[in-house]
Amino acid sequence: MATDCEKRLLKQFLDGIETNELCKIVRSIYHGGGISANTRQDAELLLLSQPSVRVLSNKKVQITTLLKFLISKGLIPTTDMTKADLCLAFKTLVESQPDYVRPPVQPIQMSFPNNMLAISQNNNIMHTQPYQAVQQMPMQMPTPITPALEPSRKSRKDHDNELLEEFIEMFAKHFYDLLNNLGIPEKDQLDTRHFYENCTMSLKILGGSNEIFETCEDSTSTLQCLSNIKKEHILFFSPHLGDVKWKKESHGLVKVHIGGTLHQGVGRMVGMFEQQFILREDPQAENTWKILNTNFMMKSMDLITVGPTLSIQGPHQTNNLQIDNV
Repeated sequence: MATDCEKRLLKQFLDGIETNELCKIVRSIYHGGGISANTRQDAELLLLSQPSVRVLSNKKVQITTLLKFLISKGLIPTTDMTKADLCLAFKTLVESQPDYVRPPVQPIQMSFPNNMLAISQNNNIMHTQPYQAVQQMPMQMPTPITPALEPSRKSRKDHDNELLEEFIEMFAKHFYDLLNNLGIPEKDQLDTRHFYENCTMSLKILGGSNEIFETCEDSTSTLQCLSNIKKEHILFFSPHLGDVKWKKESHGLVKVHIGGTLHQGVGRMVGMFEQQFILREDPQAENTWKILNTNFMMKSMDLITVGPTLSIQGPHQTNNLQIDNV
């Protein structure tokens, strides 16, 4: 359901559109179905009952009209902005309003054979919490127990590593699901709140004789870069979840390496990718992990011979995690 500030800004946008165009947008959004509007009041009532992204992403809404509105609100546009970019900018504008209220946490519980773990989403933030207080989450101090029942230090460490490994597997799947949803209305998507504000990214794309290098210094530019790459090349990222490598550092950082393949449409593989993450639990939000840094490399099919190597052998190793040439 749209918030008050979202409705207010959407109403301001609709005020700049002629009545006959508003009625066309209503017919397009409601797919006919006997629902139509003949007056401006009816059209606005029907449109304001929908999430703003559904209205703004509709094909009947002119991208130029939306761009002009956002410029009037302070947006400094780039020359290659798509409608999906503008919808994201509108969402950011809504969230910057003084009366914006963040939606409450909506927990989604997932069970696993070896232990029970819940994963919930707070505005798409990757968030974990103990299930019925039975299991301790990775990186948390274990609950004190009596000496007679206390497991050995080694078995406790192994147990914590098992939990952390399950969380990392969930993170890997969740991240690429959200990345693949970028630009798709009404789908859960990557958001700047998945990253620390000072998150950095290095991106390298190898294709034929061309090489593209990009660096990002904050969460906004990181998200924008990922969105542009996905949309410009129409990519679908398919991670190989059976071989996710990771290493936990003594200072709390968790380094993760994931490889996979790149696809365009059904039945067409166009390349491969390697991505490294550095994750850290946010001390201001219990059991919430965010991305502090990521290195991303993509190769087209004609260059897939010998891929980059990763100097890590398992979760208990203390050697450095590194992707060559990234």
